[in-house]
Amino acid sequence: MIFIFGGAYQGMEEYAREVCGAEEIRAVDEGSREIDFSTGAVCGLERFALGCVRRGESPAAWFEAHAQEWKDCVLIGQDFSCGLVPMDEQLRLWREENGRMNNLLAGRAERVVRMFCGIAQVLK
Repeated sequence: MIFIFGGAYQGMEEYAREVCGAEEIRAVDEGSREIDFSTGAVCGLERFALGCVRRGESPAAWFEAHAQEWKDCVLIGQDFSCGLVPMDEQLRLWREENGRMNNLLAGRAERVVRMFCGIAQVLK
């Protein structure tokens, strides 16, 4: 699995297409309860995490339970752990759970890429 993360609009999907060969990138959102990994690339993991938090579920636990499904995919998610901590309790929990999910994915990935200003930083 390749895990690509960074801030919004940093070139993550372009990197997935140009470097990782992702032809179709499936987008998930907070309304998604399941993820179809059949295209081989999925983006919007942070929105999926928000939906999990709103339902009282752990996105990291969900990914742990479905590990065989995404082991050969390109996974793309936003990192918003830097900056101000939200005042809203649920948004604070979202930030924490998104970080836990990203830690799991980065730990399991064969390659981890951080995108910043369109520049890929291969971390692993």
